[in-house]
Amino acid sequence: MKTICKRIFTGLFTLILAFGLVFPAGKTANAAETATLKNTYGSLFGRSGNCVSLSQLQNSATLSQIKSQHNSITLENEMKPDALLGYSANLISVSQAKSMGYYIPSNYYESTVPRINFDTVDAVLKICSENGIGVRAHTLVWHSQTPSWFFRSNYSSYGGYVSQSTMDARMELYIKTVMNHVYSSSYGNCVYAWDVVNEYLHATNSGWEAVYGNGGTTPAFVKRAFQYAYDCLEYYGLTNKVSLFYNDFNTYMEADNVVSLINFINSGKKICNGVGMQSHLGTSFPSVDYYTAALKKFVAAGFEVQITELDVTNTSDTEQANYLYQLMKNVLAVKKSGGNITGLTIWGLYDSISWIQGGKNPLLFSNLTTPKQSYYAVLQAYKDAGYQVGQTQTPPTDSTQTSSTLQNGWYYIKNIHAQKYLQVTNNYGTNGANVEIGTGTGVSGQKWYLTNTGDGYITLKNKTGYMLDVQYGSNTDGANIQLYSANNADAQKFKLSKTSQSGVYGILTKCSSDKRALDVYNFQTADRTNVCQWTYYQNSNQVWVFEPCNG
Repeated sequence: MKTICKRIFTGLFTLILAFGLVFPAGKTANAAETATLKNTYGSLFGRSGNCVSLSQLQNSATLSQIKSQHNSITLENEMKPDALLGYSANLISVSQAKSMGYYIPSNYYESTVPRINFDTVDAVLKICSENGIGVRAHTLVWHSQTPSWFFRSNYSSYGGYVSQSTMDARMELYIKTVMNHVYSSSYGNCVYAWDVVNEYLHATNSGWEAVYGNGGTTPAFVKRAFQYAYDCLEYYGLTNKVSLFYNDFNTYMEADNVVSLINFINSGKKICNGVGMQSHLGTSFPSVDYYTAALKKFVAAGFEVQITELDVTNTSDTEQANYLYQLMKNVLAVKKSGGNITGLTIWGLYDSISWIQGGKNPLLFSNLTTPKQSYYAVLQAYKDAGYQVGQTQTPPTDSTQTSSTLQNGWYYIKNIHAQKYLQVTNNYGTNGANVEIGTGTGVSGQKWYLTNTGDGYITLKNKTGYMLDVQYGSNTDGANIQLYSANNADAQKFKLSKTSQSGVYGILTKCSSDKRALDVYNFQTADRTNVCQWTYYQNSNQVWVFEPCNG
C-alpha cells in the first residue's frame, strides 16, 4: 500500500511540475507555451546553445528544433584540430598556401604547410548565418584530438618533436589561418566566441607538453595562443564583439588555478575575456554549492563566464530535475548580483545521442521533441528568480544620484576593493598619461579637483593640471582612462552613482551614456594596476570613496 501511494505521489509531482511550468498562474496557455530556453536564458545571457554536427543542421526537423530552443551552436567535434588537419598530413607548398589565403608568419621557415580542410566549417557557417544562429568556435589549441604529426619534424608521424620556436610558428599559422578563414567568409559574422585553449590544466602526454613542457599556471605558449587570436580579432575590428575563452572541465576543483592562469594570460593586456565552465556534472557530485563557489570566484575576478558543455548524469529524472532547478537558481542569483554570465550551452540535443551513455540520461530531452522534467525545472528556476519570458538584464546602475551630493573641491579617490588611490602614472601629467591605482602617499598625482558642471555631471582635474579622460571618448568595455587637456568633451564628464554603502560611488562615464564606469582592471589590487572603463555592475572594483583633502 505504501509503495502504491508513493508511486501515485511521484506521478502527481511530475504532472504538477510540468503543468506548473507550461501553464503558469495568471497566463494563457498560448503565452505559457512560448517559454523556451532561447527566450528565457538566451535572452538573459545573450546565448542559449547546444552542441551539434553538420548532419544535424542539415536535417530540417532537427534544425527547426534547434532554432526553437537555441540561438547558438557549438560543433561537438567538427571544428577541433583533427577534423581540420586530418589524421595524416596533406602537405602543400608555402607559396600554394599563401595563394589559398593561409597566414604564414614571418618566422615560419619550413617549406611545406599542412592543408586545412574547411569544407564542414564553411557549410556550418552558411547554415548558421542564414538562420540567425550564433557559433561558439571550439577549439583551437587542445591536448586531445590534435594529430601527433602536427608536433613532429616534417609533419611526419614518425619524426622527432620540433623546437619551441618552430612550434610557435606552426601554432600562429594554424590559429590565424583558421580565424582569418572564418572572418573573411561571407558567413563568418555568426562566430561570436572562441575556445582558444581547451583543458590546458588537465593536459597530459600530448604534443603540446612534449614540445613546451609543463608551464604550471604561467605557460608562455598558452599566452601566445591568446595573443595570436587577439591579433586576428584586432585586425578585423572585432575585439569588442567577439570573446576569447579558456575552456576547461572540473573548474570547481581548479578555480584558483584557472584564475591564476587567466590573470597570467592577461598580464600586460587583456586578451582573454574569461572562462568557459565545462559543466559535465552529476547529481552526486559536484554539489550545487561547490559549483556555485567557483562561479562566484570567476565573477569576482572580473571574468566573462559562459557555462559550456552542460549535462547532468543521474539515477532518475526527478533527481536530475531537482539538481538542475537548484543549480540554475544559484546561477541566476549570481547573474542578478552583476555576474558577467553570457552564455549557457547544453551538451547534446537528447539523451540517446549524448556522448554519455549507460542509462545516465544526462540531457533535458528524451528525444528530439520530448522535454523531460529537467527542462521544465530549468524554466521554473528562471521564473522563480523573478524573470519574465524574453527579459534581459540591465546592469544595476542608479544614475539618478548625481554629483550634486559632493561639493566642489579637492579629493583623494580610493577604490573600495583594492583600498588604493586613483593616481597618474609616475606622478607626471601630460596628454595621454595613464591613470592607475596606488598606495596613498599624498602626492600631487593622487589629488583630484571635483567640479560640478550643472548638468548632473562632474569633471575631475588632476593636481598636475590635466583632466580625467576616457581615451578617444570610447563607448566600449576596456577603454583606457588617461589624462588629457581640458576640452569640455563628454570623455571628460562623469556622473556619481550612489551605492547601498554610504559615501561610496560608482564613477559613470558620460561617453557611455552612464552605462560604464571607472574599473580597476580584473579586480587586481597591486600598485600600478590599470584603470579602465567597463560595464557598471557595482562590483567592488568599480566603486570609490571621495576623501576631502587640501589642494
